[in-house]
Amino acid sequence: MKQCPRRTLLGGIGTTITAAMVGSAAGATTTQTGSDAELPSLDGLLDYLPASVATDSMMVMATDYERRRKADEPYERTPSTGRFEIDAESVSKQVYVYDSGGSEFSRPIIVLAGEFDLEGDAETRETDGGVEYEYRETEETVAAVTETLAVIAEDDDTIDDAFAAKAGETERLLAAESSLKKGFGLFDGGRAGYTVQTGNSAQAPDSMDDVTVEYIVRAITVLDPDTLEMNVGVEFEDASDVTDELIETLKGELAYTATTGEPTVETDGALVTISVERDLAAERAVREHDSPGFLRAERDFDLEDDYLEIEVGRGDPTPIEDLTLEVGDEEYDRDIWADGHGTLEEGDTIVIDMDDVEPNQSVTITHDHELGTSSSSTRILSRFQFEFDYDIETETLAVEYVDEFPLDGDEVSLVAYDEQPRYRLDEDGPEPKTTTQPWSGTMSSGDETTLEDVQPGDTVLVCWDGASRQDSIARTRIRPPGHVRFEYDYENETLSATVEFEDETERSAAEYELLIDDEPAATQWADEYDTVSSGTTIELEDVAVGTDATAVWGDEDIRIGGTRAEPSIQLSFDEGTVTHEGGDTLPASKLEARVWTTDGRTEIDIADEVDGDFEEGDSFTVDADEARSIMLRYDGEYSVGYAHPPR
Repeated sequence: MKQCPRRTLLGGIGTTITAAMVGSAAGATTTQTGSDAELPSLDGLLDYLPASVATDSMMVMATDYERRRKADEPYERTPSTGRFEIDAESVSKQVYVYDSGGSEFSRPIIVLAGEFDLEGDAETRETDGGVEYEYRETEETVAAVTETLAVIAEDDDTIDDAFAAKAGETERLLAAESSLKKGFGLFDGGRAGYTVQTGNSAQAPDSMDDVTVEYIVRAITVLDPDTLEMNVGVEFEDASDVTDELIETLKGELAYTATTGEPTVETDGALVTISVERDLAAERAVREHDSPGFLRAERDFDLEDDYLEIEVGRGDPTPIEDLTLEVGDEEYDRDIWADGHGTLEEGDTIVIDMDDVEPNQSVTITHDHELGTSSSSTRILSRFQFEFDYDIETETLAVEYVDEFPLDGDEVSLVAYDEQPRYRLDEDGPEPKTTTQPWSGTMSSGDETTLEDVQPGDTVLVCWDGASRQDSIARTRIRPPGHVRFEYDYENETLSATVEFEDETERSAAEYELLIDDEPAATQWADEYDTVSSGTTIELEDVAVGTDATAVWGDEDIRIGGTRAEPSIQLSFDEGTVTHEGGDTLPASKLEARVWTTDGRTEIDIADEVDGDFEEGDSFTVDADEARSIMLRYDGEYSVGYAHPPR
């Protein structure tokens, strides 16, 4: 059941922010040099944020996880650790910068405090101030890690700037950005979470587009395991914007949580602060409640029936007055659909008057609760049986209706696209190449029509009251003739490509082309054959592991097959023993087993288990009780075998 807040908090990227709602205390900064044997403070972590990461639109979040974990929240808050294998439970505090000013959101810097002991070799480096750290990197980020500190950034320069900012050798972010500094100084210290937004990320409610916000602050304090105090501060550019209407709107934006009492509001010129307490016990109750959903309409019914029955496939008992049913995007009469129920739960049946039933009609049930709403949707009578018969020589598609439901032909269209249409059409979506309404009156089984000018690669929809994929009640994709099957011989570095048809088709070899890494291969079917039929094969030599091969058909290069040249091994699992059961013989030095366990993931170098080559009959062992899945990796990049212990 999808759960949605009633509103997004203060527009912008509100959904992301309200889901996080984490932060830290803000107070006087401290300076730390040399060894960091003592765990850094949260204020000390803010000192690591350099002015060089500033953007026109950003958010700075700080979290004291030691304090936050004392609250029994409905879902666990976890720190951001990038792609580095840092145990979330080892993180005590965190600050990071979220850049929302570009075309893509990013985190240019994350600073963590905790007790860190990362496995594996790393390069040891030292800052100008004498702080030693382990330097680690992934494809996207780099990190400086000590026993109690981790600085994760997008590049080496940011790492250097972070330590320089801490040492006072370059400007700090909060000193450079006055809005951030004022935001972090708005509420007193000792809080479990603190967030400040500036620029475009700090926006007024959608209903007040003409209001400009300087910054938004959110702070959280743990009062007891079941209660959080929430403080929100909004500084507007113009004090005249602070009206009673705006204050009521801001208070309403907090309705996505279960609160105790009414929010307390204070104003000071252009600044509005709001305080309210969250009832975590009430929120947990909502989270643990399974709202009614997974609606399933009966397929076999009599049109002469008074009602269409719809079964509720899941859900805990929920009062009917808390539920709303929409049919065709309009609220439906509860006196009808509730069918006498006082509560609704899994196994119950709701109904729709048969006079209100149409093909491909949306039905949505919504549960209104303290955290917002939970909804579940389906479409009734959304698929009907049509048969499609394509003639490639005449480029025509024969369409026959073979269902028993009496469709109104005046509402049915045939729509052809020369590319895959999206589920919802928008201004960037493809336009149909052909739209026609070939039927009229009541359609019955056996009614036929023909659609002309249809090419391989086209998608043809049968639509009800529309022309988009969302309106479709049947569809087909016109496939090119044949497909290509590949086989890779790792030992000899050869790749074979075989054309296959479902019948005795024979076509010109010039219609088919093989691409290697998006370029024409040195050998083509037309080089060796005039025509191709099922089983016609060509072979390429000197094909290295990792090479991409694609087979295409026709002038439009429609894909009819593809592969990546990779070795393959069949693995078996028996009481902790993983055995090579067949496939390629591979150097053990190039193989690594990744073993997923109940507690995480471990790696095994196969060269430590097997001398020379890993070949059929060889094996290695894992913990039979802990292992959940095993993947064999070749050269650190290619997945070449899997084993799954029985559950």
